[in-house]
Amino acid sequence: MKQQHKMIYSLDVLPIIHNRWNMGDKLRETIYMTALSILYSHLWYDEIELYVDEIGFKFLHMLPCAVTKVQNENRIELWMKSKINAMELQTKPFVHIDTDIFIKKKIDFSFDDVIVERKEDTYEIHYKKQVEFFNKYTKNLPYWHTNLGYSYNCGIFGFNDLKLRDEFIKSYYDLEKIYIENQENFTELKQESYETCILIEQYTLASLLNYKNNNPTMLLRGENITEHGKHADSIGYSHFFGMKKYDKYVVDEIELRLSKIFPYWYKQIKNALEKEGVIANKPQFVY
Repeated sequence: MKQQHKMIYSLDVLPIIHNRWNMGDKLRETIYMTALSILYSHLWYDEIELYVDEIGFKFLHMLPCAVTKVQNENRIELWMKSKINAMELQTKPFVHIDTDIFIKKKIDFSFDDVIVERKEDTYEIHYKKQVEFFNKYTKNLPYWHTNLGYSYNCGIFGFNDLKLRDEFIKSYYDLEKIYIENQENFTELKQESYETCILIEQYTLASLLNYKNNNPTMLLRGENITEHGKHADSIGYSHFFGMKKYDKYVVDEIELRLSKIFPYWYKQIKNALEKEGVIANKPQFVY
């Protein structure tokens, strides 16, 4: 059966090499993670395209999919902007897959207008205080909800309805503009480790869909993170969101799987990292 959706990835390396989450330079770990994610997807899907900045292109251009070098705007705090840029370029239905997702069995993405990974249950922790901040600047935006109470996780994020995609992109730029113009006022929240990106992307989407009475398809079934996790396991889906993906045991397991399951690509990428001095020229895993 012909693949219904184009699968797209995006990567902006700049935030990763500039101490995102105060974890130092995570270039090597991110390159291996991105490669493993794409190579798993390549087992199931024919049409895949990675949109990557110039730095990342050096290490990932050899992957067995379309790899397009793009010029990102290099705003470190808007680390997911590369996703918006990639989505904006699409001319037919697509599914965007974050680079920390691993699809170990084929998933047939079937949905109406829009698909997301799941509904998030962390509104009070991650969103409420940020929403209150943005409420001061969004009174002219009819779709903005001042206290929706939930958001969506957009690890998986796709559109069949490209007009709705365009509306979302416009709403994203509305919120981005507000953030950039009032960035200094956000300093206190930033010091409390709030990440504006997740609000600008995920809460804005939730507000827009609520305004339009549009219920997205959710990949993961369940009412909470435990139920989502059980369903994810049953369909062969893993998402190492947040800082968890840089835990040592996760990093080591990613590199081990890359070396064992995809040894040819592991060798190519490892050689490229060594050539650029990102890693030392010494064996770690046998391939």
